[in-house]
Amino acid sequence: MTNLHGGTSYESGSFLDRTRIVVSESGLRALAEAHVAVYGLGGVGAACALDLVRVGVGHLHVVDFDTVEPSNLNRLAFGFQRYVGWAKTEAFIAAAHEINPRVDIVGEKMFFSADTAAEVVARECSVHADCVDSLGPKVSLIAALRRKNFIFISSMGTAGRLMPERLRLGPMASVKGCPLARAVRQKLSKMQIPLDFPVVWSDEPAVKPIPQEGRRGIQGSTPFVPQAAGHFMASWIVRSVLSTLGKA
Repeated sequence: MTNLHGGTSYESGSFLDRTRIVVSESGLRALAEAHVAVYGLGGVGAACALDLVRVGVGHLHVVDFDTVEPSNLNRLAFGFQRYVGWAKTEAFIAAAHEINPRVDIVGEKMFFSADTAAEVVARECSVHADCVDSLGPKVSLIAALRRKNFIFISSMGTAGRLMPERLRLGPMASVKGCPLARAVRQKLSKMQIPLDFPVVWSDEPAVKPIPQEGRRGIQGSTPFVPQAAGHFMASWIVRSVLSTLGKA
């Protein structure tokens, strides 16, 4: 677990000067005081988390068990050769620190299964982003967040796609054309979890993964759709924080 301690206010002449024009000084203060959790630092989660740093969110809690590999560099927002072999949590913290040295980050390198996903919920955070791509842990995390009435947004399938303009944002119950969302919805319905939470999904048919004997198939990916989905999620989170100020 890694912690970078920082302040919660930003003076003029900073990386937030242009953001201030859009959200106002009170908006910057609200974002600086916000605590947000991002679960999964793949193509979607990395873009979402870095966006939150860039917009001035002051406190982040990120969870991922994986390391940066060469095959990640085509879509990972902090995917640079210098980070290959690093834990994704540590690579994210290093990249975030280059943008804002004062951002406060808790990074947890841990694997969570369907049985333990609920235990990793960052209860100190007021807004959560589910960017997990494994079905079982994803369903368990969503169920835990919904049962506790946390404010959260979830991403559905983005692999194997080329067209970011076919991304959508809306309630889970209205999703069409996404196989991952269909599987998640079926499992949540059996658990009697309401489908009223917001999700980002694509209705673009995905290129099928390359099969591997006895293992999960290799998914194709591009930078466009995963990163755009992360931008959607970060924007929704920021608007949720600002809504208490009447800025959303």
